[in-house]
Amino acid sequence: MTIPTKPIKRKLWYKSKTVSIDPIVEQYNAGDDIIYDQELIPYDIEGSLGYGQMLHRHGILSKEELEKLKKGMREIIELYKKGKFVLTLEDEDCHTKIENYLTEKHGDIGKKIHTARSRNDQVLVTMRLFMKEKLNTLKKITLELADTLLDSARKYEFMPMPGYTHMQKAMPTTLGTWYGAFVESLLDDVRILISINENLVDQNPLGSGAGYGSPFSFDRDKLSKDLGFKRTQNNVIYCQNSRGKIEGMVLEACEQIMLTLNKLASDLLFFTTQEFRFFTIPDNVSTGSSIMPQKKNLDVAELIRARTATVVSCKHEITTNILNKISGYHRDGQEIKRPLFLGLRYTEMSLKAMGVVIKSIKPNEERLLEDMTPELFAAHKAFEMVKKEKVSFRDAYVKVGANLNKLKIDKKTIVEMLKESKHQGGTGNLLLNDLKREILRLKK
Repeated sequence: MTIPTKPIKRKLWYKSKTVSIDPIVEQYNAGDDIIYDQELIPYDIEGSLGYGQMLHRHGILSKEELEKLKKGMREIIELYKKGKFVLTLEDEDCHTKIENYLTEKHGDIGKKIHTARSRNDQVLVTMRLFMKEKLNTLKKITLELADTLLDSARKYEFMPMPGYTHMQKAMPTTLGTWYGAFVESLLDDVRILISINENLVDQNPLGSGAGYGSPFSFDRDKLSKDLGFKRTQNNVIYCQNSRGKIEGMVLEACEQIMLTLNKLASDLLFFTTQEFRFFTIPDNVSTGSSIMPQKKNLDVAELIRARTATVVSCKHEITTNILNKISGYHRDGQEIKRPLFLGLRYTEMSLKAMGVVIKSIKPNEERLLEDMTPELFAAHKAFEMVKKEKVSFRDAYVKVGANLNKLKIDKKTIVEMLKESKHQGGTGNLLLNDLKREILRLKK
């Protein structure tokens, strides 16, 4: 960002026409905030229109002034959509630019809209509206990925696959079980996301002013309904104190999604190595090497691993930002926007990218069957002795363990054994129809 050579003179909080700030200080104070505020303009307008309706109900704005406010906001939105309502360093934030536009184009309505409102509660409600929409978008994309994984689980429900513990081959499983594991993980992530959105984000802080209320008998509950909030955030001091806390919880939802994607990405990287070759990597999701002609790399999975770390770091940055502050507003709260926006963006990008990968990769059935070596079925053989010979499991365990070299297996027997696990969630009873019903329920 270029530092202006002349002092900047236009601010909502100036009391005279001659006040100015040193350009270096001005640029430092702004930081990258206007970059994020540019995206927040539609949400600030939404909050201001709701606030204007409340001012009209309480006789502060006339009907004509309310209509003038709506007209001005429509103009701003049209300019915004055309890329002609762009924040500059001089504007300081989206709230200032919007109010200045209204004052310049429509007179006193621009001066009245801020009655009993602070930029403190204005930014809070703007961020809540923004986060509500972003979490609803993430919910939709997460459930789309869950659906994609479920399709693969159905398609390869009984395709055998080695299961691992301690990174060593352990017991037989199926591709259907492996895919289904990530479906259920994402559904848990969506439940966390919904809970955070509905119980924390979906509450209206507007009307709390600078954190200490105002001498007006505003109906904040009606304002909340006008703005589409589930409820009103009550205590005016806590409205301010919750800044950073709620943003941190939004990134907690993102973190949980990314942790699921991280494990899925790690599995894919492991299982697509030349040593495993459980899946074939198609060209549309792979990259190559500038020196080694044979290389085919699943870079997208590696980047998902790394961006998981970034999202986790973003969440912790917000947490550390709010440490050791007394109650009330603090300017360094603006620094919460950068990690919030980045965490949300990386989560959305990662979900979409993983969706493409899952639709593209193909399991190598021949290689999977080749790796279903007899010792994988040692536990199953012991269980078979328990059921047929009525011996104790420990005796069966010892007998099978002493004769591992005698274990024999073939494809037909493998599938039959896997289908025997009919308990809930076992390889023979994945309850995939139940998962589909749950996805449809959560989509509502």
